[in-house]
Amino acid sequence: MRRLTLLARLAFFSLVLCGVGSVARADDPFTVKGIGVDASASSATEAQTIAINSGRGRAWTTLYRRLTKAQDWPRQPALDDAALQRIIRNYLPANERRSTTRYVASMTYVFNADAVRRIIRHDNIAYTDMQAKPILVVPMAPDYQPHAAWTAAWSNPHYAQGAVSLVLPADDAVNAAALGALKFATASWQDVEPVASRLHATEAWLVLAQTANGQLTVKLRRLGPGSSPTIPDITVPVPAKTPAAKAYASAGDAAANAIVDAWKGRSSIDFGKHSKLLAEVRIESLGAWSAMLQRLATVPTVTEVGIVAMNTGEARIAISYAGTPDQLTQLMAQAGFELSNAGGTWWLAAQHANADADSK
Repeated sequence: MRRLTLLARLAFFSLVLCGVGSVARADDPFTVKGIGVDASASSATEAQTIAINSGRGRAWTTLYRRLTKAQDWPRQPALDDAALQRIIRNYLPANERRSTTRYVASMTYVFNADAVRRIIRHDNIAYTDMQAKPILVVPMAPDYQPHAAWTAAWSNPHYAQGAVSLVLPADDAVNAAALGALKFATASWQDVEPVASRLHATEAWLVLAQTANGQLTVKLRRLGPGSSPTIPDITVPVPAKTPAAKAYASAGDAAANAIVDAWKGRSSIDFGKHSKLLAEVRIESLGAWSAMLQRLATVPTVTEVGIVAMNTGEARIAISYAGTPDQLTQLMAQAGFELSNAGGTWWLAAQHANADADSK
């Protein structure tokens, strides 16, 4: 592959991408819903202003904890009222109730994604805002039973509606047959993959509940591609006469938090560490090439893209990024790219191009 001439370099480097873009997605992680506000004042307008302002700090805490690992929650940057107003782009009230002196509502706060990222990165805190695939949860006690009390505890909607969607198998004969003989210690990803694929989940967690000596112990085991640190057993005290539903709900919350934190541990990006890789790209047309460069700007961990060499129908680019190659590959996929390594050589292609080729 020959080097670019000086003129070609100048022309193409006008398209070099510097800076970090934001990924647009339907379920925006920078939107915080359901913040209850309630304030009274000498006038309705003053009460409304006080109420809306009072929810900003709680919304910031909710957002920060959504993006970061539990171990980093004590490091949350402290923001004053002026800073909070600067990083919140918009707000939307719902279920409003008001009188001449009181205002009550459920608020949604929409944060400026780039401003939030800058604040967190300034303190060198690892975080993730990548879109999580659903995670299949298979409750076991000791086997999987779709109508057992432990399974029912996981049907609470807040598990499926959190930052990471934790979903149960569909209650049907197909899943009952696939999971009925599952054993916690010996189950493999191949055993649960057909069930997970129906939910578009790319990993599963087995959650085994055991009750003994006045406590409920939950063992967790991840199944799926890649690796994840082992999560220690979770123990929840169960005082005498505690309803089973209450005990299982407490254990479910603790287990769900552990699963989400494990996902964040794999997905959180340390922006204090930067790497670079060279990738080969096939060029179909100048328009497609320009569109690809522009779309690379939407990958939030990519800090710079430089053109190293070019030939007819192909190019070699240098991608500077934060995080790990696996994280970059996941975020590239969300932006519509396939980044792959073949024999030590990285290749970058638009996903639609691969799909078109496969269909021929």
